[in-house]
Amino acid sequence: MKSTSTDTNLIISYLAMRRMIGMLGIGLPFVVILGSSIHGEPVLLGSLSSYYYTNVRDFFVGVLCGVALFLISYKGYETIDNIITKASGGFLLGVVAFPTSMFSGTVVRVGIFLIPDNVSQYLHLTFSILFLLLLAFNSMYLFTRHGGHPSREKKIRNIVYRVCGVVMVSSVVCMVIYIAFLTDTFVSNFYPVLMLESIALISFGVSWLVKGHTLFRDKNIG
Repeated sequence: MKSTSTDTNLIISYLAMRRMIGMLGIGLPFVVILGSSIHGEPVLLGSLSSYYYTNVRDFFVGVLCGVALFLISYKGYETIDNIITKASGGFLLGVVAFPTSMFSGTVVRVGIFLIPDNVSQYLHLTFSILFLLLLAFNSMYLFTRHGGHPSREKKIRNIVYRVCGVVMVSSVVCMVIYIAFLTDTFVSNFYPVLMLESIALISFGVSWLVKGHTLFRDKNIG
């Protein structure tokens, strides 16, 4: 069956949405870090989540909510695609709803549910880890599927997807190791959580940019 002009426009629109998600993922770490420094905040904080308590909160929350809603509304080719993307979007909303701790030395009620920040931080961390792991699964196992003989471009894209997935999983594992064993060591001087979160988000962004055919686009996609 020949694709209609409407079908083609829908495909191009969907690709544009994927590209937008990719650009937001890549740009978020840079914008929040640089944006917070404009008003005298320290250039580097302990984690990306800590920028929730700076002047860039609205941008930070807005981007995360936008990405979450896109993932929840995303319709993939099979049921598993929909389950993974909707779950990852839900976990990302959990990241927003339960901010990390303020680390102020006193208990502060935070987030839309106004729960103690020393409780919220564990929920925040749990949702963050689940979100990144599902994104990694999506990149490594769902984005790489194909029907029939894959094109040369598809083979290259699959390599990129798998690399991005491995980087996301590795970032999560390194963060867990740091939080569990290395927080009071010299390693903390290098802002490991901030760096690993940024690397994971950039990898997420790259995988969705490639999924949007920004790079290694099939020749039959306009």
